[in-house]
Amino acid sequence: MPTLRNRRLEQLLGGPIDESLTYTQVTGLIPGTAEGPDLDFKRDTYGSRDRDRKALCGDVGGLANANGGLLILGMEEDSQGRAAKAVGVDISDAERLRLHQTVVANVQPTPTFDIIPVEDPDRPGTGFLVVWVARTATAPHAYIQNNALLYPKRIGTQTVWLSEALVAEAYRARFAGLADRIDEAARIERDFTSRLDSRQSWLVATLVPDLPGDFRIDTATLNAFEQDVAGRTISGLDIPLTHFRRAGVRHRRLVGSADCDANRLYLDLSCELHEDGSGSIAACFDARHTRPGHDDGPPPGSRIDDEDLVATIAAALKFLAAHARDRAAAGGLATLRVTIFPVALNLPAYLVHSRGHGFVNALGTHPVWQPPVADAVADIDELATDGRGLLAVTYRLATGLVQEFGCPEALQLTADGNVRRCYWHQQAQTIVMRYAERHGVDVIEDRAG
Repeated sequence: MPTLRNRRLEQLLGGPIDESLTYTQVTGLIPGTAEGPDLDFKRDTYGSRDRDRKALCGDVGGLANANGGLLILGMEEDSQGRAAKAVGVDISDAERLRLHQTVVANVQPTPTFDIIPVEDPDRPGTGFLVVWVARTATAPHAYIQNNALLYPKRIGTQTVWLSEALVAEAYRARFAGLADRIDEAARIERDFTSRLDSRQSWLVATLVPDLPGDFRIDTATLNAFEQDVAGRTISGLDIPLTHFRRAGVRHRRLVGSADCDANRLYLDLSCELHEDGSGSIAACFDARHTRPGHDDGPPPGSRIDDEDLVATIAAALKFLAAHARDRAAAGGLATLRVTIFPVALNLPAYLVHSRGHGFVNALGTHPVWQPPVADAVADIDELATDGRGLLAVTYRLATGLVQEFGCPEALQLTADGNVRRCYWHQQAQTIVMRYAERHGVDVIEDRAG
């Protein structure tokens, strides 16, 4: 379940803003907690009339178009806009569904939000409805009224409707922001790969949050990071890949690595995790090989196993998303980029599939002579959690890479995040099937196409 990450509000409530929120925490805002740009109190829930629908969508859309925040329904405020009394509202599933559907049907694009019921222990079925809304990179969000688009924004403690000029400015900011994040991912990748040992073949993944987080690197942070990663094996779909052995820092980033050579180039596994929640991770596929099936073939190239590619991308995405969400408190969407490094005219990459017992089959129609790249946008919380959401994004990125070799898709997964059994070799099938059972992933027995 996605959650709102807002340090100010978490401090006010004394804990995370998720389904663990208690009645005591919310009533702890009484007396005296004032409304603000990210906090709004409502005595009653929203009704079903047109003006109520507009008010609900305006309040939710207004927060999404600003910096996100909370609407707390069931909290009476005083004349100064401060929490004064818990009056309670209906917190039934039916009421939550009605409010949720109203927003989804009338605000486009749909903001990232949720409605958390917080029950009064003395009055079952009554309590607070805590509506959290995340700031998103897809702003501006519009309320649709009679085929017209109205754009709300919370400014101070009020929701206002934007003028045409401000709407145009918001759209320019959206598209400029996406281009900036794509460029930033490529820049972070270039800087990171300059410290990888080019005698090895790497899968490199980079994540840039649409809404940056923040954390401070100091001695305590480094010690905690070292305890977290030292000896830790990263795995994709529970298939173990390799593990970190050491931790360190560079300017405004944490560094994890399996080893370094004499020139301080990373070997086998490495990551650089930035203070704003962005980061890159690289996992080594293998050393150099001659062309598959030709011991006396052309100069050495990189042999990229499609099954390893899928598992490594899944592991990399989950690792980077956990850093962004849990360490840097970044939320919302992220721009993702994956590539294979190094690839060049004198160092091509070949796509293969290992059938076990030393047998290797070439895949695709041709090698690649420059680094293949795939990118995507996905929800950080979804990436940090095992299951279909993570696997669906893994499929998109892996498919983007293998298509550069002339292969139509990554066959181990499906576009909706399920698993195709027959495209995993025998040794991996048992592990992957257990993963699927634990995380609610369907297993597809038929071959693709």
